[in-house]
Order: sequence, then structure tokens, then C-alpha cells
Amino acid sequence: MTSKRGLLPSSDVLFVTGGGTAGHIYAGIAVADLWKQRFPQSRIVFVGARGGMEERLVPRSAHPLRLVSIGSWNGAPLFKRVRTALQIPISFLVASGWLLASRPRVVLGVGGYASFPLVLAAASLGWLWGCRVAVLEQNVLPGLTNRILGRLASRVYAAFPGAEKVFGVHKVKVTGNPIRSAIHPLASASRKPFTVFVFGGSQGAMGINTLVLECLPELKKLGVEVRWIHQTGEKDFERVLNGHHQAASHSRVERFIYEMLEAYQQSDLLICRAGSSTLAEVAAVGRASVLVPLVSRDRHQVYNAELFAKSGAAEIRLQGQTTGADLARLIADFAGHPDRISAMERAVKAFYRPSAVQDIVADLLV
Repeated sequence: MTSKRGLLPSSDVLFVTGGGTAGHIYAGIAVADLWKQRFPQSRIVFVGARGGMEERLVPRSAHPLRLVSIGSWNGAPLFKRVRTALQIPISFLVASGWLLASRPRVVLGVGGYASFPLVLAAASLGWLWGCRVAVLEQNVLPGLTNRILGRLASRVYAAFPGAEKVFGVHKVKVTGNPIRSAIHPLASASRKPFTVFVFGGSQGAMGINTLVLECLPELKKLGVEVRWIHQTGEKDFERVLNGHHQAASHSRVERFIYEMLEAYQQSDLLICRAGSSTLAEVAAVGRASVLVPLVSRDRHQVYNAELFAKSGAAEIRLQGQTTGADLARLIADFAGHPDRISAMERAVKAFYRPSAVQDIVADLLV
């Protein structure tokens, strides 16, 4: 294919870049999978960070993965910022070489520091062959990386309204957040036994894990029987497993759950973080949830959670301000009032955007 705008011929190659969390990666995989369905002869390349979760998840999607060395910045200690500052120009040069060799039709950044070198290089060099550069903003409040890259890209795909205030009305398209094709709407769970699915994101969340462990003896005092599905993350697995054993809870404890739909299907209530991809899946499967947002410097998960809570689609409990007894009382109330869960299931479905990935792919081709 020869671009109408570029000086060099381009190719039907899609570069997807980002990482750090499963949410970023799965959103990119969703776009890549649909792109491959529509253009079977095209080539798709993922670019992520060395040592990141993308090294584990992308190969499972059968898409090729290339890696750059880049650390973190926002909230990181000084020595990590210095190292990242030194890595950026090297990674930029590496990414530039890949782009010049492949001359992709589209470069899509899906979030995380890993997306910075490739999107920056594409914005700098892509005009030579007419490359379309876009980013996906998954949160109500854009993070540091996308605040920079969104200004360089020609399009920003937003999971929620509001990004227009940062990047401008004409650049932003509100599509919702792409989710894995395996995730789809579910019927209400049976409530027998009442099942709570706990997951703190792809890497786990020690704060949520601790809160749940503190909750277990309090639930016994209240006489409430709960079945638990608990994804702990790699580092906290043994502690959480031992905690469930000591409490003699009816539980399934896993480091990481790949078959999330099965876990969603069995659950009546979710306890989880409030990352955008998590919320997109919660809306898709239509489950009631207690959101315990990660309170980071930019507070983007708090804003995400507040959006859901204001519409009656979820409950918020802030880490550090909620005790195990508080959580136990809330779970007991849900278990004793199935109509409350049903109302929340109806409310959360309003956030489901089933055409998100189709809308993004269609717009990338304009």
C-alpha cells in the first residue's frame, strides 16, 4: 500500500504498544485480534517493556512481541527516574529502527510507560509514510504517559467521557474500553452458595488481600456462609492461602486466573480494584461489585470508581479507611438482600460498550 500523505510506501502492519498491567495488554490484544480477523494477511507486532507482564500474556495471544527497556516515572523513586530518563533515548532509537524497517499503517498505544518510545517515534517519523498514530485512554482522568502522547497522536480513544477537556473535542472519540472477546454478558448467578470473587488486578493487591483475610473471622461471627474465589497475585499467594485455611473458609485460591469468565460466572459479588479494563469487564458480565480503588498520586482509579458508584453500579470502599468488620457487614447485607445485587447488576450494564473494539478498528482505517 502506498500512502497518499507519505513520502515512502507503507505496509499493512499494525504496531500495538503498551503494558504494565493486564488491562492495557488485553485491550491491545482485543484490537489486534479483530484487526487480524479483518486483514488475515496483515502483520501485527506488539511492543512492550522488558520484564513486564506483557512477556507472559502476549505470547498466549499468538501475536509476536518485541521488547524495549524502560522503567517508570510517576511516583517512582529518584534512582528509577534517572534510569528511565537514560533508557528513553535508547528505546526511542530502537523503536525508530523497527518503524523505519516495517513502515506500519497504524501505531496504537494502549497505555503504560512501555508505549512511550514507540508512539513518540511514530509521531516523529510516521509522516514519512502516512502512519496513523493513536492512543487509548482507559481512565476518567488521563495518566502522565497519555497526557504527553495524546497531544502527539492524531486520535485519542476514550473509555469514558471527559478526555475531550484534556485533548480537545475533535481529537477524542469515546468508544468505551476494548475487552477480550471471551468476556461477554452473563445471566445472574444462582446465589447458592453466595460466592465472592476477589481479584486485585493482574498482579494482585496486598491491601485487598489483607482486608479480605481480616473479614473472614468477622463473617463467621455474623453467621454468614460465603464461598470465595480469590486471585492473590504471585507474591501474596502463600499468605492468602494460609489465611483461608486458618479461617476454614470455603475457598478457591489462585495466583492468577486465566479463565476469568468462568470465575465471573460463578460469582455473585466482586471485590476488586477500579482500573478501567476491570470496570469494562465488570460492566460486560453484569456483576455487582465492591470497588477498592488503588489510591495513587493521580487518583485515576478513585475517579473511575466514583463514576460507577454515583450511578448505583458499584460500592466504593477506600483502602486504609475500611476494616475487615466493615467489609463483613457489607457482604452480609448483600447476601441477605439479593434485590440489592439485582439492582446493581442492572445499573452496571449501562456502562457496557459492546462495540468498543469494532469502533476503534473502524476508525483506525479512516
